[in-house]
Amino acid sequence: MILALFITLVVALVIGIPIGFAIGISSMIFLLISGFPPLTIISQRMVEGVNSFPLMALPLFILSGEIMAYGATPRLMKLANMILGRVPGGLGAAAAGGCAFFGAISGSGVATTAAIGSIMGPEMVKNGYHKSFTASLLAGAGALGIVIPPSISMVVYGTACTVSIGDLFLAGIIPGLLTVGFLIGLDVVLGIKRGYRNIGGNNLTLGEHFVVFVDALLPLFMPIIILGGVLSGIFTPTEAAAIAVFYAFFLAAFIYRELKLSDIYAICAKSAEMSAIILFIMATAAPFGWIMATQNVPEVFAKALLSLSSNPVVIYLLIMILLLFLGTFMETNSTIILTAPILLPVVTNLGFSPIHFGIAMILNLAIGGATPPLAVCLFTSCKILDISVEDTFPDIIYVVVTMSIALLIVVLIPQVSLFLVNALGK
Repeated sequence: MILALFITLVVALVIGIPIGFAIGISSMIFLLISGFPPLTIISQRMVEGVNSFPLMALPLFILSGEIMAYGATPRLMKLANMILGRVPGGLGAAAAGGCAFFGAISGSGVATTAAIGSIMGPEMVKNGYHKSFTASLLAGAGALGIVIPPSISMVVYGTACTVSIGDLFLAGIIPGLLTVGFLIGLDVVLGIKRGYRNIGGNNLTLGEHFVVFVDALLPLFMPIIILGGVLSGIFTPTEAAAIAVFYAFFLAAFIYRELKLSDIYAICAKSAEMSAIILFIMATAAPFGWIMATQNVPEVFAKALLSLSSNPVVIYLLIMILLLFLGTFMETNSTIILTAPILLPVVTNLGFSPIHFGIAMILNLAIGGATPPLAVCLFTSCKILDISVEDTFPDIIYVVVTMSIALLIVVLIPQVSLFLVNALGK
């Protein structure tokens, strides 16, 4: 009978029903077939699924990221260009570095790709970069917005699996920066091979370097305030998100004066829409997960995986391959909500940390954000540069392989993600 749950879900997704409704419909059909409990359990579980104080951080982080686009992004890009602009392929390196900076204040891969891509994409093409590589690099680096903390996906994973969001924020720093470093390395190699030119604005005087650095300090304080406050226990992740909104508004409205009163409605509406979509998926996933728990699906799945191999690393790698496949077809947060509660018991039984698995999973799904056919970040960068996804081959393959190597390192060396957590005694 449990097959009816999954068959209905797959059919609903194939015919194009939005995933939130597909999950809810599959749960309803299962209950109708089984005859017990009554359908009212769905509404009860949906309310319980989103009745969470830590989950309030999600819409607040989305809102703060939208507001920080007013004034913060150009300043962060100037800083990234000042630091990385002199290396071969310096403009691409600056774009990847800018994605890392902006990812630390937006928490969203698509938002990071759109914000940095709209500024750096046309400039890179103007300076001789191929559109295919430009779109691929921006998609890969932008997708890391969900890995570099604070991250919306970390809030979703932490809430779904009852894992410390503060620890996830801390654990994502090194893997995120490592992957950005790998992408910068790819850009440098191709920059030398293809002769990508550096932009002419890198020959700054010492005074100009100082001005650029000082100008970017206030946006850079955002992740410091969030991470420092959460890790020191001054405030919770939810309270940190509220402070992030206030800080972002203060910078955009009073310091940079780029946020106008007429912009506020559009910002709030966009943030509310994005938050509602994610929260609705989480709400419908709650009864779906409850049904799977009552039918012992996690235990059955764990036994099936363990029967394939007795080596924990091999099983872990198989799980990563499964997630990589799912990430190419499904939206990141939806995949986390559906699969994390099933896969986490398997991983913990193998002796791996829930925090390490969370970071590996999110990095894995970030790669999915740049991998066709779904590839939301790649579609975003292609739209900015007015090319089709097909035009990005083979450059998108180079980017995906580079990110996959970084993922393999994170998976095989847990201390890459756990070092800061252990060092700070978390």
